[in-house]
Amino acid sequence: MPLDLLAQQFRDTKTRIDAITADLRRTAEADETARRLQAMPGIGPITASVLAATLPDVSAFRSARDLPAWLGLTPKPHSSGGKERLGAISKMGNRYIRRLLSLGAMG
Repeated sequence: MPLDLLAQQFRDTKTRIDAITADLRRTAEADETARRLQAMPGIGPITASVLAATLPDVSAFRSARDLPAWLGLTPKPHSSGGKERLGAISKMGNRYIRRLLSLGAMG
C-alpha cells in the first residue's frame, strides 16, 4: 500500500513537470528572443527563457566581454608587476544562469 502511494505521487509529479515543460516550450517558441537564443548549441527552452527574461538590453554593454563579466563567467585578474595572471571565474553574477549555461555546455 505505501509503495502504491509513492508510485502515484511520482506519476502525479511527472505529469505536472511534463505540463510545465510543455508550457515553457510554447512560451519560448512564442518569444522572438528566446527562439533566437535556442538556435545556439547548448541553449534549450529553459535557458533561453531565463536569459530573455533576465538580461538587460545588450546594447548597454560596452564590449562583448562585459556580458560574460555581468554573468560572472570571466576569470578574476591577479596581475602584478606587469604579468597578466587570470584566476578562476569570478562567480559574481546570477548563479542560476551560470548553472544553466554550464549544464548546456556539458551536454
